Amino acid sequence: MAGRYAGEPEDARRGQVVALPTDVDEAKADREMADAERAVALGTASEEQRAAVDRIAHARTHEERRSLWMSN
Repeated sequence: MAGRYAGEPEDARRGQVVALPTDVDEAKADREMADAERAVALGTASEEQRAAVDRIAHARTHEERRSLWMSN
């Protein structure tokens, strides 16, 4: 299929719609996730941030990642 990378799941790019937060708690979780992932990428993450990013790494969608993040 055009536009897919080798080994990419069939639904990997379905719609490419960003999952917008529906309340204040979800918006806060999105900011925290972004901050933690940025810190990990820059090598400045705390142990807590690294552990949290590792805990959500297997999730396939933003909604799954947010749900896991919020369940901590």
